[in-house]
Amino acid sequence: MTTFLSTRHSPGRPTWRHVAAIGLLSLLGVTGLATSFGALAQAGKARAVPEPLPPDPPLTTLPRIDAQHGKRVYVIDLAISHISDGRIRVLDAISGRFLGMVSTAYVGNMALSPKRDEMYVATTHLSRSYRGDRADVLEVYGADDLAFKYEVVLPAKRAQALNYRWLVSTSANGRFVFVQNATPATSVTVVDLQTRSVAAEVPTPGCWGALPSASHPSRFSTLCGDGTMATVTLDESGKPADRQVSAKLFDADADAWFHNAERVGDRYWYVSFQGKVTELNLGGAVAKVSATHDLIATPAERRAGWRPGGYQVAAVDPSGRYLVAGMHPKGGEGSHKLPADKLFVLDLTTGKRLPSLPGNMAIAMTFSASGERLHVLDGATNTLHVLGWKDGKVSKTLAKLAAVGETITQLESHD
Repeated sequence: MTTFLSTRHSPGRPTWRHVAAIGLLSLLGVTGLATSFGALAQAGKARAVPEPLPPDPPLTTLPRIDAQHGKRVYVIDLAISHISDGRIRVLDAISGRFLGMVSTAYVGNMALSPKRDEMYVATTHLSRSYRGDRADVLEVYGADDLAFKYEVVLPAKRAQALNYRWLVSTSANGRFVFVQNATPATSVTVVDLQTRSVAAEVPTPGCWGALPSASHPSRFSTLCGDGTMATVTLDESGKPADRQVSAKLFDADADAWFHNAERVGDRYWYVSFQGKVTELNLGGAVAKVSATHDLIATPAERRAGWRPGGYQVAAVDPSGRYLVAGMHPKGGEGSHKLPADKLFVLDLTTGKRLPSLPGNMAIAMTFSASGERLHVLDGATNTLHVLGWKDGKVSKTLAKLAAVGETITQLESHD
Protein backbone atom coordinates (compact mmCIF):
# COMPACT_ATOMS: atom_id res chain seq x y z
CA MET A 1 0.00 0.00 0.00
CA THR A 2 1.32 3.46 -0.91
CA THR A 3 0.84 6.37 1.64
CA PHE A 4 1.06 10.03 0.65
CA LEU A 5 2.41 12.37 3.45
CA SER A 6 2.43 16.18 3.91
CA THR A 7 3.72 18.63 6.59
CA ARG A 8 1.03 21.13 5.86
CA HIS A 9 -2.63 20.61 6.57
CA SER A 10 -4.90 21.20 3.65
CA PRO A 11 -8.42 19.99 3.00
CA GLY A 12 -8.53 16.49 1.58
CA ARG A 13 -4.83 15.74 2.37
CA PRO A 14 -3.77 13.64 5.40
CA THR A 15 -1.52 15.05 8.14
CA TRP A 16 0.98 13.12 10.22
CA ARG A 17 -1.70 12.83 12.86
CA HIS A 18 -4.01 11.23 10.32
CA VAL A 19 -1.30 8.88 9.25
CA ALA A 20 -0.47 7.96 12.86
CA ALA A 21 -4.13 7.31 13.60
CA ILE A 22 -4.52 5.20 10.48
CA GLY A 23 -1.38 3.27 11.38
CA LEU A 24 -2.62 2.60 14.88
CA LEU A 25 -5.98 1.37 13.60
CA SER A 26 -4.27 -0.79 11.01
CA LEU A 27 -2.02 -2.27 13.66
CA LEU A 28 -4.99 -3.01 15.88
CA GLY A 29 -6.80 -4.56 12.91
CA VAL A 30 -3.88 -6.80 12.00
CA THR A 31 -3.45 -7.79 15.62
CA GLY A 32 -7.16 -8.64 15.83
CA LEU A 33 -6.95 -10.75 12.68
CA ALA A 34 -3.90 -12.52 13.97
CA THR A 35 -5.70 -13.26 17.21
CA SER A 36 -8.72 -14.58 15.28
CA PHE A 37 -6.60 -16.82 13.02
CA GLY A 38 -4.72 -18.07 16.06
CA ALA A 39 -7.96 -19.00 17.77
CA LEU A 40 -9.11 -20.85 14.65
CA ALA A 41 -5.83 -22.70 14.44
CA GLN A 42 -6.09 -23.78 18.05
CA ALA A 43 -9.66 -24.94 17.48
CA GLY A 44 -8.50 -26.90 14.43
CA LYS A 45 -5.82 -28.63 16.48
CA ALA A 46 -8.43 -29.66 19.02
CA ARG A 47 -10.53 -31.49 16.42
CA ALA A 48 -9.84 -35.09 15.47
CA VAL A 49 -8.64 -35.42 11.88
CA PRO A 50 -10.65 -38.12 10.04
CA GLU A 51 -8.85 -41.02 8.45
CA PRO A 52 -8.36 -40.66 4.70
CA LEU A 53 -10.91 -42.43 2.52
CA PRO A 54 -9.75 -45.70 0.97
CA PRO A 55 -8.93 -45.42 -2.73
CA ASP A 56 -11.61 -46.52 -5.18
CA PRO A 57 -11.02 -49.91 -6.75
CA PRO A 58 -9.56 -49.60 -10.24
CA LEU A 59 -11.99 -49.78 -13.14
CA THR A 60 -11.43 -52.79 -15.35
CA THR A 61 -13.02 -54.42 -18.36
CA LEU A 62 -13.32 -58.13 -18.97
CA PRO A 63 -12.71 -59.77 -22.36
CA ARG A 64 -16.18 -61.32 -22.32
CA ILE A 65 -19.28 -61.70 -20.16
CA ASP A 66 -18.79 -64.45 -17.61
CA ALA A 67 -20.79 -67.63 -18.18
CA GLN A 68 -22.53 -67.15 -14.83
CA HIS A 69 -24.39 -64.21 -16.39
CA GLY A 70 -26.21 -66.32 -18.97
CA LYS A 71 -29.59 -65.16 -17.65
CA ARG A 72 -29.43 -61.70 -19.07
CA VAL A 73 -31.75 -59.17 -20.62
CA TYR A 74 -31.15 -56.54 -23.30
CA VAL A 75 -32.76 -53.16 -22.63
CA ILE A 76 -33.02 -51.19 -25.87
CA ASP A 77 -33.08 -47.48 -25.01
CA LEU A 78 -33.98 -44.81 -27.56
CA ALA A 79 -32.71 -42.07 -25.17
CA ILE A 80 -35.12 -39.59 -26.74
CA SER A 81 -33.75 -36.53 -24.89
CA HIS A 82 -30.39 -37.13 -26.64
CA ILE A 83 -31.70 -39.23 -29.49
CA SER A 84 -28.46 -39.55 -31.47
CA ASP A 85 -26.97 -41.43 -28.52
CA GLY A 86 -29.17 -44.51 -28.14
CA ARG A 87 -27.85 -47.63 -26.51
CA ILE A 88 -28.47 -51.27 -25.58
CA ARG A 89 -27.85 -51.96 -21.90
CA VAL A 90 -27.04 -55.55 -21.03
CA LEU A 91 -28.07 -56.59 -17.51
CA ASP A 92 -27.96 -59.73 -15.43
CA ALA A 93 -31.68 -60.46 -15.06
CA ILE A 94 -31.30 -61.89 -11.56
CA SER A 95 -28.64 -59.82 -9.80
CA GLY A 96 -29.29 -56.66 -11.79
CA ARG A 97 -25.58 -56.28 -12.44
CA PHE A 98 -24.73 -53.99 -15.34
CA LEU A 99 -22.71 -56.10 -17.79
CA GLY A 100 -22.06 -53.69 -20.62
CA MET A 101 -23.48 -51.43 -23.28
CA VAL A 102 -23.60 -51.14 -27.07
CA SER A 103 -24.27 -47.87 -28.88
CA THR A 104 -27.23 -47.71 -31.26
CA ALA A 105 -26.52 -44.12 -32.38
CA TYR A 106 -29.54 -42.40 -34.00
CA VAL A 107 -32.73 -44.46 -33.37
CA GLY A 108 -30.95 -47.72 -34.10
CA ASN A 109 -32.95 -50.95 -34.12
CA MET A 110 -31.57 -54.34 -33.15
CA ALA A 111 -32.06 -58.08 -33.35
CA LEU A 112 -30.26 -61.09 -31.93
CA SER A 113 -28.96 -63.90 -34.11
CA PRO A 114 -30.84 -67.24 -33.94
CA LYS A 115 -27.90 -68.69 -31.97
CA ARG A 116 -27.79 -65.67 -29.62
CA ASP A 117 -24.10 -65.22 -30.40
CA GLU A 118 -24.36 -61.93 -32.31
CA MET A 119 -26.29 -58.65 -32.18
CA TYR A 120 -27.31 -56.77 -35.31
CA VAL A 121 -27.84 -53.01 -35.05
CA ALA A 122 -29.23 -51.08 -38.01
CA THR A 123 -28.54 -47.41 -37.41
CA THR A 124 -27.67 -44.02 -38.86
CA HIS A 125 -24.57 -41.87 -38.36
CA LEU A 126 -24.17 -38.25 -39.45
CA SER A 127 -20.67 -36.98 -40.19
CA ARG A 128 -21.11 -33.96 -37.90
CA SER A 129 -23.14 -35.58 -35.11
CA TYR A 130 -26.40 -33.77 -35.80
CA ARG A 131 -25.80 -32.74 -39.46
CA GLY A 132 -23.64 -33.62 -42.42
CA ASP A 133 -23.39 -36.70 -44.61
CA ARG A 134 -25.68 -39.60 -43.71
CA ALA A 135 -24.41 -43.16 -43.41
CA ASP A 136 -26.81 -46.04 -42.75
CA VAL A 137 -25.09 -49.22 -41.60
CA LEU A 138 -25.78 -52.65 -40.20
CA GLU A 139 -23.32 -53.14 -37.33
CA VAL A 140 -22.45 -56.61 -36.06
CA TYR A 141 -21.41 -57.15 -32.43
CA GLY A 142 -20.49 -60.22 -30.44
CA ALA A 143 -23.17 -61.03 -27.87
CA ASP A 144 -20.72 -62.35 -25.28
CA ASP A 145 -17.96 -59.74 -25.55
CA LEU A 146 -20.10 -56.84 -26.91
CA ALA A 147 -17.21 -56.13 -29.28
CA PHE A 148 -17.74 -54.57 -32.70
CA LYS A 149 -17.00 -57.06 -35.49
CA TYR A 150 -17.81 -55.39 -38.81
CA GLU A 151 -20.40 -53.32 -40.62
CA VAL A 152 -22.30 -53.43 -43.91
CA VAL A 153 -23.22 -50.11 -45.53
CA LEU A 154 -26.97 -49.89 -46.21
CA PRO A 155 -28.96 -47.75 -48.65
CA ALA A 156 -29.66 -44.42 -46.94
CA LYS A 157 -33.34 -45.19 -46.41
CA ARG A 158 -33.41 -47.23 -43.19
CA ALA A 159 -36.59 -46.60 -41.19
CA GLN A 160 -35.66 -44.24 -38.35
CA ALA A 161 -38.33 -45.43 -35.95
CA LEU A 162 -38.92 -46.33 -32.33
CA ASN A 163 -37.42 -49.59 -31.16
CA TYR A 164 -39.75 -52.41 -32.21
CA ARG A 165 -39.21 -56.01 -33.14
CA TRP A 166 -39.29 -56.94 -36.82
CA LEU A 167 -37.76 -53.67 -38.03
CA VAL A 168 -34.56 -55.71 -37.96
CA SER A 169 -34.79 -59.51 -38.07
CA THR A 170 -32.87 -62.56 -39.24
CA SER A 171 -33.70 -65.42 -41.58
CA ALA A 172 -34.14 -68.89 -40.16
CA ASN A 173 -30.75 -70.01 -41.45
CA GLY A 174 -29.04 -66.98 -39.89
CA ARG A 175 -27.50 -65.93 -43.20
CA PHE A 176 -29.70 -62.93 -44.02
CA VAL A 177 -30.67 -59.89 -42.00
CA PHE A 178 -33.82 -57.98 -42.98
CA VAL A 179 -33.88 -54.20 -42.41
CA GLN A 180 -37.05 -52.11 -42.73
CA ASN A 181 -36.83 -49.03 -44.97
CA ALA A 182 -39.05 -45.93 -45.20
CA THR A 183 -38.62 -42.92 -47.48
CA PRO A 184 -41.68 -42.93 -46.69
CA ALA A 185 -42.12 -45.61 -49.40
CA THR A 186 -41.55 -48.96 -47.69
CA SER A 187 -39.14 -51.72 -48.64
CA VAL A 188 -36.86 -54.26 -46.96
CA THR A 189 -33.09 -54.38 -47.41
CA VAL A 190 -31.70 -57.93 -47.42
CA VAL A 191 -28.16 -58.13 -46.03
CA ASP A 192 -26.10 -61.24 -46.78
CA LEU A 193 -23.87 -61.90 -43.76
CA GLN A 194 -21.93 -64.51 -45.72
CA THR A 195 -20.70 -61.98 -48.30
CA ARG A 196 -21.06 -59.00 -45.96
CA SER A 197 -22.98 -57.07 -48.58
CA VAL A 198 -26.49 -55.97 -49.55
CA ALA A 199 -28.12 -58.79 -51.51
CA ALA A 200 -31.37 -57.07 -52.51
CA GLU A 201 -33.96 -54.43 -51.79
CA VAL A 202 -37.48 -55.85 -51.75
CA PRO A 203 -40.35 -53.37 -52.36
CA THR A 204 -43.14 -53.80 -49.79
CA PRO A 205 -45.58 -50.99 -50.62
CA GLY A 206 -47.97 -50.22 -47.78
CA CYS A 207 -46.48 -52.93 -45.54
CA TRP A 208 -44.29 -52.83 -42.44
CA GLY A 209 -41.81 -55.13 -40.77
CA ALA A 210 -40.13 -58.41 -41.73
CA LEU A 211 -41.39 -61.47 -39.82
CA PRO A 212 -39.21 -64.50 -40.67
CA SER A 213 -40.43 -68.02 -41.27
CA ALA A 214 -38.89 -70.68 -39.04
CA SER A 215 -39.38 -73.59 -41.43
CA HIS A 216 -37.99 -71.91 -44.55
CA PRO A 217 -34.38 -70.72 -44.61
CA SER A 218 -35.05 -67.39 -46.34
CA ARG A 219 -38.66 -66.31 -46.19
CA PHE A 220 -40.35 -63.40 -44.42
CA SER A 221 -43.82 -61.89 -44.18
CA THR A 222 -44.86 -58.28 -43.77
CA LEU A 223 -48.08 -56.77 -42.37
CA CYS A 224 -49.93 -54.44 -44.73
CA GLY A 225 -52.23 -51.51 -44.06
CA ASP A 226 -55.06 -52.94 -46.17
CA GLY A 227 -55.44 -55.81 -43.68
CA THR A 228 -53.50 -58.40 -45.66
CA MET A 229 -50.08 -59.95 -45.18
CA ALA A 230 -47.50 -60.31 -47.96
CA THR A 231 -45.02 -63.20 -47.88
CA VAL A 232 -41.71 -62.96 -49.76
CA THR A 233 -39.57 -66.02 -50.50
CA LEU A 234 -35.93 -65.40 -51.41
CA ASP A 235 -33.63 -67.49 -53.54
CA GLU A 236 -30.26 -68.76 -52.36
CA SER A 237 -28.57 -65.44 -53.12
CA GLY A 238 -31.13 -63.42 -51.14
CA LYS A 239 -33.07 -62.01 -54.08
CA PRO A 240 -36.91 -62.22 -54.16
CA ALA A 241 -38.13 -65.31 -55.99
CA ASP A 242 -41.81 -65.34 -54.98
CA ARG A 243 -44.33 -62.94 -53.44
CA GLN A 244 -47.85 -63.87 -52.38
CA VAL A 245 -50.55 -61.96 -50.51
CA SER A 246 -53.03 -63.39 -48.02
CA ALA A 247 -56.74 -62.77 -47.81
CA LYS A 248 -57.82 -59.78 -45.73
CA LEU A 249 -57.07 -60.57 -42.10
CA PHE A 250 -58.36 -57.45 -40.29
CA ASP A 251 -59.95 -54.05 -40.84
CA ALA A 252 -57.53 -51.30 -39.81
CA ASP A 253 -60.36 -48.75 -39.50
CA ALA A 254 -62.60 -50.95 -37.34
CA ASP A 255 -59.98 -52.68 -35.15
CA ALA A 256 -56.32 -52.22 -36.03
CA TRP A 257 -53.59 -54.65 -34.98
CA PHE A 258 -50.54 -53.81 -32.91
CA HIS A 259 -47.53 -54.39 -35.13
CA ASN A 260 -45.41 -56.00 -32.42
CA ALA A 261 -46.34 -59.66 -32.95
CA GLU A 262 -45.17 -62.46 -30.65
CA ARG A 263 -43.53 -65.55 -32.10
CA VAL A 264 -42.87 -69.22 -31.38
CA GLY A 265 -41.48 -70.92 -34.49
CA ASP A 266 -43.84 -70.30 -37.42
CA ARG A 267 -46.65 -69.28 -35.05
CA TYR A 268 -47.23 -65.53 -34.66
CA TRP A 269 -49.78 -63.81 -32.44
CA TYR A 270 -51.20 -60.37 -33.13
CA VAL A 271 -53.22 -58.38 -30.59
CA SER A 272 -55.78 -55.84 -31.82
CA PHE A 273 -56.56 -52.47 -30.27
CA GLN A 274 -59.85 -53.91 -28.92
CA GLY A 275 -58.31 -57.04 -27.45
CA LYS A 276 -58.75 -59.66 -30.17
CA VAL A 277 -55.90 -62.17 -30.50
CA THR A 278 -55.18 -63.71 -33.90
CA GLU A 279 -52.71 -66.54 -34.38
CA LEU A 280 -51.08 -66.84 -37.82
CA ASN A 281 -48.92 -69.51 -39.37
CA LEU A 282 -46.16 -67.87 -41.43
CA GLY A 283 -44.32 -71.02 -42.43
CA GLY A 284 -45.84 -71.30 -45.90
CA ALA A 285 -45.85 -69.14 -48.99
CA VAL A 286 -49.13 -67.53 -47.83
CA ALA A 287 -50.00 -66.44 -44.28
CA LYS A 288 -52.87 -68.41 -42.75
CA VAL A 289 -55.03 -67.85 -39.68
CA SER A 290 -54.71 -70.69 -37.15
CA ALA A 291 -56.93 -69.46 -34.29
CA THR A 292 -58.60 -66.41 -32.78
CA HIS A 293 -59.27 -65.53 -29.13
CA ASP A 294 -60.56 -62.62 -27.09
CA LEU A 295 -58.72 -61.04 -24.17
CA ILE A 296 -61.99 -59.53 -22.90
CA ALA A 297 -63.69 -62.33 -20.98
CA THR A 298 -67.00 -60.77 -19.83
CA PRO A 299 -69.54 -58.13 -20.92
CA ALA A 300 -68.70 -56.20 -17.76
CA GLU A 301 -65.06 -55.93 -18.85
CA ARG A 302 -66.20 -54.76 -22.27
CA ARG A 303 -68.43 -52.08 -20.71
CA ALA A 304 -65.52 -50.98 -18.48
CA GLY A 305 -63.50 -50.34 -21.63
CA TRP A 306 -60.60 -52.70 -20.99
CA ARG A 307 -58.10 -52.49 -23.83
CA PRO A 308 -54.48 -53.45 -24.53
CA GLY A 309 -51.82 -50.76 -24.31
CA GLY A 310 -48.08 -50.25 -24.45
CA TYR A 311 -45.25 -50.66 -26.94
CA GLN A 312 -44.28 -54.30 -26.52
CA VAL A 313 -47.87 -54.93 -25.56
CA ALA A 314 -47.88 -58.71 -25.11
CA ALA A 315 -45.61 -61.69 -24.55
CA VAL A 316 -46.04 -65.38 -25.34
CA ASP A 317 -44.11 -67.99 -23.37
CA PRO A 318 -41.77 -70.29 -25.35
CA SER A 319 -44.17 -73.22 -25.08
CA GLY A 320 -46.74 -71.23 -27.05
CA ARG A 321 -49.42 -71.85 -24.47
CA TYR A 322 -49.73 -68.61 -22.50
CA LEU A 323 -50.12 -65.02 -23.68
CA VAL A 324 -49.73 -62.11 -21.26
CA ALA A 325 -50.99 -58.65 -22.30
CA GLY A 326 -50.87 -55.23 -20.65
CA MET A 327 -54.44 -53.91 -20.20
CA HIS A 328 -56.05 -50.66 -19.03
CA PRO A 329 -59.69 -49.68 -18.35
CA LYS A 330 -61.63 -46.82 -19.94
CA GLY A 331 -59.74 -47.32 -23.16
CA GLY A 332 -60.67 -45.71 -26.45
CA GLU A 333 -59.27 -44.14 -29.56
CA GLY A 334 -55.67 -43.15 -28.89
CA SER A 335 -55.24 -45.10 -25.64
CA HIS A 336 -53.26 -47.94 -27.25
CA LYS A 337 -49.95 -46.88 -25.69
CA LEU A 338 -51.14 -46.42 -22.12
CA PRO A 339 -49.37 -48.47 -19.42
CA ALA A 340 -51.06 -51.48 -17.85
CA ASP A 341 -53.36 -51.47 -14.85
CA LYS A 342 -53.45 -55.26 -15.04
CA LEU A 343 -51.78 -58.06 -16.95
CA PHE A 344 -54.36 -60.37 -18.50
CA VAL A 345 -53.25 -63.99 -18.96
CA LEU A 346 -54.76 -66.03 -21.78
CA ASP A 347 -54.48 -69.80 -22.18
CA LEU A 348 -53.94 -70.14 -25.92
CA THR A 349 -54.82 -73.83 -25.86
CA THR A 350 -58.29 -73.41 -24.39
CA GLY A 351 -58.90 -69.74 -25.18
CA LYS A 352 -59.80 -69.11 -21.54
CA ARG A 353 -58.57 -66.34 -19.29
CA LEU A 354 -56.54 -67.14 -16.20
CA PRO A 355 -56.30 -64.95 -13.06
CA SER A 356 -54.90 -61.51 -13.82
CA LEU A 357 -51.57 -60.20 -12.55
CA PRO A 358 -50.61 -56.76 -11.21
CA GLY A 359 -50.01 -54.34 -14.09
CA ASN A 360 -46.81 -52.73 -12.78
CA MET A 361 -47.46 -49.86 -15.24
CA ALA A 362 -46.14 -52.18 -17.95
CA ILE A 363 -45.38 -50.80 -21.42
CA ALA A 364 -43.05 -53.60 -22.56
CA MET A 365 -42.60 -57.25 -21.66
CA THR A 366 -40.92 -60.42 -22.85
CA PHE A 367 -40.35 -63.96 -21.66
CA SER A 368 -36.92 -65.47 -21.32
CA ALA A 369 -36.19 -68.05 -24.00
CA SER A 370 -36.05 -70.60 -21.18
CA GLY A 371 -39.62 -69.75 -20.19
CA GLU A 372 -38.60 -69.36 -16.55
CA ARG A 373 -38.92 -65.58 -16.36
CA LEU A 374 -41.29 -62.82 -17.42
CA HIS A 375 -39.63 -59.41 -17.77
CA VAL A 376 -41.99 -56.45 -17.31
CA LEU A 377 -40.96 -52.79 -17.75
CA ASP A 378 -42.69 -50.09 -15.68
CA GLY A 379 -43.15 -47.20 -18.11
CA ALA A 380 -43.45 -44.59 -15.36
CA THR A 381 -40.20 -45.30 -13.51
CA ASN A 382 -38.28 -47.50 -16.00
CA THR A 383 -38.12 -50.20 -13.33
CA LEU A 384 -37.65 -53.71 -14.70
CA HIS A 385 -39.60 -56.38 -12.82
CA VAL A 386 -38.19 -59.88 -13.29
CA LEU A 387 -40.88 -62.42 -12.39
CA GLY A 388 -40.56 -66.16 -12.00
CA TRP A 389 -43.00 -67.98 -14.30
CA LYS A 390 -44.47 -71.47 -14.16
CA ASP A 391 -47.69 -73.01 -15.51
CA GLY A 392 -49.37 -69.72 -16.36
CA LYS A 393 -48.59 -68.09 -13.02
CA VAL A 394 -46.00 -65.82 -11.48
CA SER A 395 -44.19 -67.89 -8.86
CA LYS A 396 -42.27 -65.03 -7.25
CA THR A 397 -40.44 -61.78 -7.92
CA LEU A 398 -36.86 -62.66 -8.80
CA ALA A 399 -35.53 -59.11 -9.11
CA LYS A 400 -36.60 -55.50 -9.28
CA LEU A 401 -34.10 -53.39 -11.22
CA ALA A 402 -34.52 -49.64 -10.83
CA ALA A 403 -33.98 -47.02 -13.56
CA VAL A 404 -32.70 -49.33 -16.28
CA GLY A 405 -32.95 -46.65 -18.98
CA GLU A 406 -34.65 -43.52 -20.24
CA THR A 407 -36.92 -44.22 -23.25
CA ILE A 408 -37.42 -47.97 -23.50
CA THR A 409 -39.88 -49.63 -25.88
CA GLN A 410 -38.21 -53.01 -26.45
CA LEU A 411 -36.81 -55.80 -24.28
CA GLU A 412 -35.04 -58.96 -25.41
CA SER A 413 -33.80 -61.96 -23.44
CA HIS A 414 -30.52 -63.77 -24.08
CA ASP A 415 -31.49 -67.17 -22.71
